[in-house]
This record gives sequence, C-alpha cells and structure tokens, in this order.
Amino acid sequence: MGTIEVENGLVKYIAKESTYYVKQNFAPSVQVFRAEVPARQQKGIPETFFSNGPVEKLVSLIGAGRANVVSVKLASDLDLALSEHESLTNAVGPDYYFSRSTGDYSKDNLPHADAEIASGFQSVLDILVRNWDDGERNMHVIDGIPVWFDFGASLDPRCQNVYRFILKLEEARNMGRVSTIVDFFLGYTRRRSQILKNALSTFKSIGIPEIRTLVKVSQVAIPGYFAEYLARNVSYLDEDIDIIRTAFLKANVEGRQAYTGSRLVR
Repeated sequence: MGTIEVENGLVKYIAKESTYYVKQNFAPSVQVFRAEVPARQQKGIPETFFSNGPVEKLVSLIGAGRANVVSVKLASDLDLALSEHESLTNAVGPDYYFSRSTGDYSKDNLPHADAEIASGFQSVLDILVRNWDDGERNMHVIDGIPVWFDFGASLDPRCQNVYRFILKLEEARNMGRVSTIVDFFLGYTRRRSQILKNALSTFKSIGIPEIRTLVKVSQVAIPGYFAEYLARNVSYLDEDIDIIRTAFLKANVEGRQAYTGSRLVR
C-alpha cells in the first residue's frame, strides 16, 4: 500500500521509498490514432501527443541507462490495491500513469554526473524521439546535474521529418521555450563535439530486437508504427544530428536573426 497526496492540483503516489507524480492518460494524436479514439472523445483533443503513458514510458525506456531521464510506469506496472485505484480515479481520472519524481534521483543513481555530458546525451535522445519540449520547464537540476521528465511531446508524426522538427525547435525557441538540443548546439565546442560522438555511438547501438522489446513493454497503441518510427530514426541519427547541429550553431542562428530582424534567445 502506498500513500496518495494531493497538493496544488498535483497528485503524488508514494510507495517503497519512491515518489511518483500521477498523470491523466490521454489518447495520443487523433491524426494518427483516430480509429483508436471513440468519436465522443475526439473533440478537444489537440493534434499532438501529450500526457500519454505508453508514449512517455517508451521514451523513458529508451533513455534508461543512457540519459538522465525519470522512470515512467503504467498502472499495470504497480501492484495497486483496489482502494488505491479508486482514490487515484477520483483524483486524476479512470486512466492514469506514473512519472517518478526527480527528487528520487542523485548523482549516484544517474548515468551522467556531468551536466554538459548529460545535456549532450539528452540532446541525442530527444533528436531520436523528436522531443522538442525538453528545456528548463521539463528538467530539474540536482547538485548541478540536470534530470529530464515529461516526454509527452515525443514521437509526434508531424515531427519525424527532420526539417519539420527543426521548424518546431525554432518556433519554440522564438517563444522562449528553448530546447536542450538548441542550447547544446548554440554553445558548441570541441568538448561538446566529443560528447556528441560518444552519445551518438551509444544510441546508434540500439538494434531492432531491443526496439521491438521496448515497444511491446511500453504497451503503445499500434506498436508497428512506433517500431518503424524508431528504427528509421536510429538509422538516420548521425545524418539528422548533423543537419540539426548545423541549423543551431550560434553563427547560423545569429545569421537568421539578422536576416529576419528578430531577437536571439539565449
């Protein structure tokens, strides 16, 4: 049995010295999964992935041991009592999932205890899964080391094309929601080049058997779609990174700003 706390609209589930934020599980993009969503539920659902437990769990599993990301679990992963399920249903809704609190992490249990290395590996992960919303609002710094959470913007079909993803990163930057990816390349150095090389090697080692396993374990809808998405992005990862790195090198960003007359963020 765990403890359920509700404070300022946030629901926490605390059990076995682990703390999770409980999030309502919304259906993924209507654009891709229209057939999976009852017509009465389609109204008002944005054309994007957000707060979808299986999607967030899939990203968390890909990053586990490779990047400083929190663990995400589905309700089926935890041994919840009926009374706990009823309490969480009343507090969150009938369909929910669990995102571990960044407060449970420390330098000792994170893959990277260097902030710059952590940012480099996170940038590669987020390019792989097309997560543009990975800036300050979705990270927490512990003893100077960043830990990332909330992967709901990931794996959106409209961002699989690398140039559309760049446009999304640029749009977010211009609105002050600067991605870790953009920050990493704006301050690109020789050291960051080596970090990027190491991170690329780590994520390029993800093979088809692992992808199939992670997709299955995460319980995403239409698993074939997600497996193909990830397999394609792994195979093109070095090329995509090179394109995105070039787009956000400081000199190139400043050149665009001078051309458009807009302000350089960061």
